[in-house]
Amino acid sequence: MTTPFTSLQASIGVHNERIISWNLEPKAAYPDNFILQVENSRAGGPWEVLDNTLADNCFFIDDRRRNYNKYMNECYRLRLTIPHDDAADEVYVSDVIQAGQFKAYPFSSEAANVIQQAEKAIELSGVTGVLLKKKHWGVRCKHCTDFDDQMTVNEHCPWCLGTGIEGGFYNGISMAIIKDKISRDEHQGDDCVEESEEIQGRCIAYPWIRYGDVWVEDGTNKRYMVAGVTPSATYKEIDLIYTIKLTKIEYTDVMFSKAADAKVEVKDLWDSSKVEYTPELEKTLEDDTMEQWEDDDFS
Repeated sequence: MTTPFTSLQASIGVHNERIISWNLEPKAAYPDNFILQVENSRAGGPWEVLDNTLADNCFFIDDRRRNYNKYMNECYRLRLTIPHDDAADEVYVSDVIQAGQFKAYPFSSEAANVIQQAEKAIELSGVTGVLLKKKHWGVRCKHCTDFDDQMTVNEHCPWCLGTGIEGGFYNGISMAIIKDKISRDEHQGDDCVEESEEIQGRCIAYPWIRYGDVWVEDGTNKRYMVAGVTPSATYKEIDLIYTIKLTKIEYTDVMFSKAADAKVEVKDLWDSSKVEYTPELEKTLEDDTMEQWEDDDFS
């Protein structure tokens, strides 16, 4: 295949950590044993592998503190390897992305003030929840993928949650929002009164929020699809605040299955500033949780 990398970006998080996020070609064929790793280098220096277990992730957080991360020309790239037993391995290397200086500038006091004001508003009137990012690339689901066109034939598949990619969504990330506007509408369906709900709100910008992701509200367990994301505050090239539009998901949707619940339960495994998890442990916990609902539902 041609280069599988469709996007790669670096941002500075609210605690001055570097967040590397990416997307790969969704229609490419990814075998079960492919390897994805992130590499780091200072300008003119050798490349260092930071992690080689990212095949089931779409972002990496580099929270190392080196000279407080100020004005340093850090570079990152991805390397995708497809092993072959009877031939040379296929290796693809992404373009280099800079994190530091002009590409992903560390937060100044102005940017920090914007974030602090948003955090205060969320603390006073916000609603906590969990973001599930939809998978757009990866190993195709073996349970519902059509052999000829490699597309899912079951939008209610419990193994891929209708995405056609194994697992369907990445593990949850805590995300609070401020609800600025709520629109509800009731109408008569075939058998009962149906209610639709749409929320327009604000949140601190996560670089990986996209259309089709799902937000799960704490307390009510209501689940919403992200129907729109618009940056409403930026600093230099960094998005600080998003305006988002959410549409409520019906309770009959596959996003209310035990498989989706499992993704919510194993949230924040990448938040290394709060929980000391490794990618290997993350994968183990996810596998254990998924096996539990498979045993409950399909034994």
